Amino acid sequence: MKLNTPSWKRIVFGTIIDEPYKAYAHAKIELDTSNDWKSGHVPFVTRTENNNGVDCYVPREELQETELGNAIVIGDTTATISYQKNEFGTGDHIVVIRSNWLNEYTGQFIVTLLQRERFRYSYGRAYLIKAIKSTELLLPVTESGEPDWGWIERYIKSLHHKVITTKNNPTSSTKLEPEQWKEFYLHRILKASMGNGIDAVLTTSESPKYNYVSRDSNGNGVVGFVDEIEGEEPFPAGSMSLALGGSFLGSCFIQKKPFYTAQNVAVLQEKVPLSDHTKLFIATLIRNECKIKYQAFGRELNAHFRKDFTIKLPVKRNADGIVFDETHEFSDDGYIPDWEWMDNYMKSLPYSDRI
Repeated sequence: MKLNTPSWKRIVFGTIIDEPYKAYAHAKIELDTSNDWKSGHVPFVTRTENNNGVDCYVPREELQETELGNAIVIGDTTATISYQKNEFGTGDHIVVIRSNWLNEYTGQFIVTLLQRERFRYSYGRAYLIKAIKSTELLLPVTESGEPDWGWIERYIKSLHHKVITTKNNPTSSTKLEPEQWKEFYLHRILKASMGNGIDAVLTTSESPKYNYVSRDSNGNGVVGFVDEIEGEEPFPAGSMSLALGGSFLGSCFIQKKPFYTAQNVAVLQEKVPLSDHTKLFIATLIRNECKIKYQAFGRELNAHFRKDFTIKLPVKRNADGIVFDETHEFSDDGYIPDWEWMDNYMKSLPYSDRI
């Protein structure tokens, strides 16, 4: 099926849902962080972006109460949104949405639409019940102007997917030898600058032209498609975005189209031509480094990414050993990142042939 049903209409979300409510606090619960399903355990849904909102699994008897499945669950301070099919537990700052039209098919459709609006919200502008209920969704409607839930369900059921395959053999992947790598400052290997810093509420989408990149770990960080903004120069395709703070601190992506950025997002641009595979290698190291040395709402990247943020990289070598650069472009010690090795390593990994 195609999205070509003849009638679409903007409908206020609050007019088609039951009264939402916040769930209880979970401060006294000892969470089983193994993330493995076990008999007698239920998924515990939090404000995480991963695993459809499931943070871990908790013994049912340790919860004061559980929620029935068939619900849309929203983390109000993070605007994280998921559909929960089965029984689950949850905690504070969570809004549970129910309605008589809701099932796993209509739920997935609505969650997708809600997620398109979440870029407007953050810790500083939480997605509270009032904002949730006032959200307008563009929905297919019947002749009477009501949401066409039957069509929506049929559309979701019509979608198909194929199992992802790869021609690369896992056993043939290039061996990592990080003990031979050298440390580089991020701002020495890439051009590091602040992004546009455009507030989401100042954007419009009447004739969208550019991607809008925020501090998000999904969709390559792209949370919207916005109009051209007078006086703001978009960053070119091929640049990398870097979340400097918030829950997804360190999220780093290659942007395939010209883009604007939200606040607290940096942009990294190549000094020498780099392949996408090499950029993905660097982006992964940046994210891992942030998990160890930096902390959201504490030690964030703003004061560090152009000063003392470092990552270790393989260096260029020949038969005689390390090759040094007399100009010291990338390192005071004269080390040269081995861009070609990074490219070949990424290409050797399973599924990299699908990039």
